[in-house]
Amino acid sequence: MGDGDSHTADRMLARWGDYQRALQSLTRIGPGNMPPARLLAHAAAQVSRVTHIKHTKIMRYRPDTGDLLIEAGVGWNEGVVGHTTLAIDYWSPAGRAFQTAAPIAIYDINEGGEYRIPQVLREHGIVSLLNVPVMMDGAIWGVLEIDSPRPFAFDQWDIGFLVTFANVLGTCLALNDAKQQYIESQSALARNREEFEIRTRELQHRFKNNLQIIIASLSIKQKQVPSELREHLDDIVGRVQAISLAQDLLSGGSQPSHVEFGQYLRTLVASIDPRRTELTIEVQAEQAEIPIDRAVPAGLVVNELVTNSIKYAFDNNSGRIWIRFRVISNSSEGCLTVEDDGKGMDLPPKKGLGLTLVEGFAQQIQGRIDYAKIDTGSRTVLCFPVVA
Repeated sequence: MGDGDSHTADRMLARWGDYQRALQSLTRIGPGNMPPARLLAHAAAQVSRVTHIKHTKIMRYRPDTGDLLIEAGVGWNEGVVGHTTLAIDYWSPAGRAFQTAAPIAIYDINEGGEYRIPQVLREHGIVSLLNVPVMMDGAIWGVLEIDSPRPFAFDQWDIGFLVTFANVLGTCLALNDAKQQYIESQSALARNREEFEIRTRELQHRFKNNLQIIIASLSIKQKQVPSELREHLDDIVGRVQAISLAQDLLSGGSQPSHVEFGQYLRTLVASIDPRRTELTIEVQAEQAEIPIDRAVPAGLVVNELVTNSIKYAFDNNSGRIWIRFRVISNSSEGCLTVEDDGKGMDLPPKKGLGLTLVEGFAQQIQGRIDYAKIDTGSRTVLCFPVVA
């Protein structure tokens, strides 16, 4: 190989090395946090640097106006970038690249009359140009073009580099677009969630007010009915109050659909008045946020069991009632125990209205009820899923 061939090979290797470094720079910077405008400006500058061609431009297709807007570029007069547009018809060099989705290399645009010369190229004395489409998500996003004021024979190395560079640029733009869509979707989701929570709390507030009206109405009725019916109204008031207390906690909680169950149990038990100073009720409950549609039926079970114990377990003797709650099975299930040290119950127990309601409430939350025989008193256990 002669000296001329050796110099040619060295120049080719140097050129290919420049092309590789430009591609590596784009793949390193492009998928990051660089805004699209800066990414396009960086890409145009890189192409100009490694091709040693002064004029480069990146044009974005605008479907609403049917043209190509010069979004970024180097070597152009002031006012060109960001304002000048080119046609996308077949006789425009950039338009033909857009129409055919293929590279368009032109040695001398003034020869042959095959192309209509855009005004911006005339003003800058452009003679040779190479256009390649920029693809994004399988569609043509725009066109990348390099322009020389002197005749320049673009070879396969130049075309291959610019096609690859345009493809990488399209991928970077797609990643930026996907990231922006994700950010926008998250913002929209946050706005929708906030609106949902506001409306949910408004409905909860109305529902709580309605429950308070019901409780007040029932309390008035208690004074008007015969004494033998007052106990039944008492039970009904207790059930409605159990629901109302859950709504109170819900309206003040961090989640619009969950209640802290330990707090709910303590508040519920505090509202049950045994009207007997010799009876005490204790609550031991682990902290757990559970859905309102699980908390209310479980609370109604507690209300029924505690009320039954107060009525039937102790006669006129003193006694104690324990309510315990713990989460088991990797936090997926909760077990609620109501136990007293009264006179106990027959097993299986005789099912009056109270125990019938207990088992009905348990079925609502896919729970299971177990009645245990203990040395003194009675124990009832409800285990149920605590996750929706």
